[in-house]
Amino acid sequence: MRTARAVACAAVLALTVAGAAADEIAVYRATGAEAGLFDQYDNDGYSLGVARESGGTLELSVRVSGAPLSSHAPFPTGTPRDASLPVSPERDTYARSLVEGATTETGAVERILEGVATTVRYDADRTRKQDPASVYASKRAFCVGFAELAVDLLRRVGIPARTVQGILRTRSDADGYDSHIGGVYHPWIQIYFPDLGFRFSGPAASINGVDSRYIAFRRRELERPRGLTLTSVETSGRVDYPVVHLPDVSLRIRPVAK
Repeated sequence: MRTARAVACAAVLALTVAGAAADEIAVYRATGAEAGLFDQYDNDGYSLGVARESGGTLELSVRVSGAPLSSHAPFPTGTPRDASLPVSPERDTYARSLVEGATTETGAVERILEGVATTVRYDADRTRKQDPASVYASKRAFCVGFAELAVDLLRRVGIPARTVQGILRTRSDADGYDSHIGGVYHPWIQIYFPDLGFRFSGPAASINGVDSRYIAFRRRELERPRGLTLTSVETSGRVDYPVVHLPDVSLRIRPVAK
């Protein structure tokens, strides 16, 4: 994994200084009893605008920045391991091994998320437990487990992180596809950088950024929303993060500005 990573990082670094791409914008229309799951939302590089129309319809405008990530926060962060985490010497050791030698938070985040993506295999079995301990032991998960383990490992090395829920627009052959929303109900994560605030990542898909197919709910939902329809109105621009090919998986990584 280290050799593959070294080659991949060289490719990303070559693109780090490239000119910033245009922002990516997508407009959606949300209807139904649970359209209120969406509200105005902003973090570094991502914004969700909400305009209320007649009859309870919402127009959702997602804008994603194509600019490189501008964080230069050092690592270790100075934040102690989250004391609320369950005791797990194995996961503590694994998390520390992944970030060994990292000098910036962006680098530590990349190593943690690459570790999750290359170690855990996707398994669509919805009866499988998705808590961090179970995912780490079995090395199998669907999207919930990827997000939960990623947050667990990040917090073990002093990087604040939390899960987010929302919709990911996908092709119709995606696991869990719902034609009413044109995609899947999906969790991803937020990671806190002291010089930027929170920043989205999609474990097993993209690091330090997501594209406009990700539409965040304003709160976590314990049950899958049923009374919601989401349609695409228009899209423009494209966030074109470099793709890093690691064993058995490919990840998009947002470049870091120098």
